[in-house]
Amino acid sequence: MKKHKKQPKALAAQLQHSQTLEQTRIHSGIGAMISVLISIFILSACSGPEDASDGASGKPVVRTARVEAITHQPVISQSGTLFANREANLGAGFPGRLEQVYYQEGDQVEKGALLAELSGEMRAQARAEYMTLKKDYERVSRLVDNGTVTRQEYDHVKGRYEASRAQYEMAKRNSRIRAPFSGVIVDYLVNQGENYFLNLNLEPGYSTTSGILRLMQLDTLVVETDVNERDLGRLQEGLQARIIPEAFPDMPVEGTVSSIKPYLSTRSRSATTAIHIPNPDMQLRPGMSARVEITFPEEKVLVIPAEALYRDPEHDRDQVFAVEDGRVTIHEVKRLFSIGDNLVIEGLTEGMEVITGGRGRVEANQQVHIIK
Repeated sequence: MKKHKKQPKALAAQLQHSQTLEQTRIHSGIGAMISVLISIFILSACSGPEDASDGASGKPVVRTARVEAITHQPVISQSGTLFANREANLGAGFPGRLEQVYYQEGDQVEKGALLAELSGEMRAQARAEYMTLKKDYERVSRLVDNGTVTRQEYDHVKGRYEASRAQYEMAKRNSRIRAPFSGVIVDYLVNQGENYFLNLNLEPGYSTTSGILRLMQLDTLVVETDVNERDLGRLQEGLQARIIPEAFPDMPVEGTVSSIKPYLSTRSRSATTAIHIPNPDMQLRPGMSARVEITFPEEKVLVIPAEALYRDPEHDRDQVFAVEDGRVTIHEVKRLFSIGDNLVIEGLTEGMEVITGGRGRVEANQQVHIIK
C-alpha cells in the first residue's frame, strides 16, 4: 500500500501549534515562579522585630527607645464665663415711691454720686416723731434733776428719743441712693414713680434682684472657670492666663489667677477659679463666654514613645516592657498626658530602655537582642 505524503501547509500548521503549546507551558512556569518570589518578598518585608530573631544566638530581636527627661510647660484650656468685677443692687431700708432718678441706664457714675431719691413722706414722718420726742426728752431731763419725775420715767423717755433719732437718720440716708463705688448703671429694677418694696428675687448667674437699681464695675472683669481636681496641685494665684472671648476670638486678653475657691464641687470635682482681666474700653460684657488658657510653671517630666505603652486587658492597667541587663522586665506605669507622639508617664527612670517593637514575642526575664 502506498503512503501519502503530508501536504506542506498541514505540516507547517501542526508545527506551529506544537510551538505555541510549548511557549504556554514555559510562560506558566515563569508566572508561577514570579508569584512565589513575590510572596517570599512580601513575607520578608512584613516580618519585623515581632517575628525576627538573631540568627547567631536565637534571641528575639526587639526595638527599643530610651526614657527621656524633658522640660515641659503645661497649659490647660477650658471654658469660662465673664462677670463684673464688682456689682451691687442698691435700694432703701424701707418702702417708698421712687421720686427722682439722676442717671440713665448705661451711664457711668463716680463713687458717692447721688443716683436716685425716694419721696420724702417717710423722712418727714420720722422727723416729726423725732422732734416731738426730743422736746419730751429735754423736759424730762430738767425734771429728773429736781426729783419731779422718777429715774425710771426718765430712762423710758430717753430710750424712745434715741430710737426715733436713729430712725430719722436712717430715713435721711435711705431716701437718697448714692454709688458705693465707681461703675455703670446697668439696670433700673424700679421705674420712676413706682413704689419700692422690700422683696427678694433671684436671677440666675447674677446677684439678687431686690433693690432700686443695679450698679456694676466693668473696667475690670472677672472670668470664672472650673479647674479639675487633677490640676489643682499645681494651680496657684498669680499664674498667667489667656482669655479668648467667643465674641472676639481675634482679641485675646492677658490676665492673672486672682483667687481659687477653697472647696470643690461634689458633682464636677472641680474648684471655681477667678481670673481678673482689664476691660478699659468696656467692649467685653458680663455674661459672655470665653476660652481660658492657664499656663503652669515649667516642670521636668519623663516621656516615652506612644508605641511603648501596653494596656494589660486582664488587669486593666498600663505597662511598659523594658530591657535591663539584656533581659525583659515589665513595669506598671501611670499615663499622665500626651506631648505630640510621646506620652508623659510615671513609674520609670530616665535612661531606661523601653521596647517599642517586638513586644509580642517576649516575656518577663527573657533575654533579647536590641535594635535601637
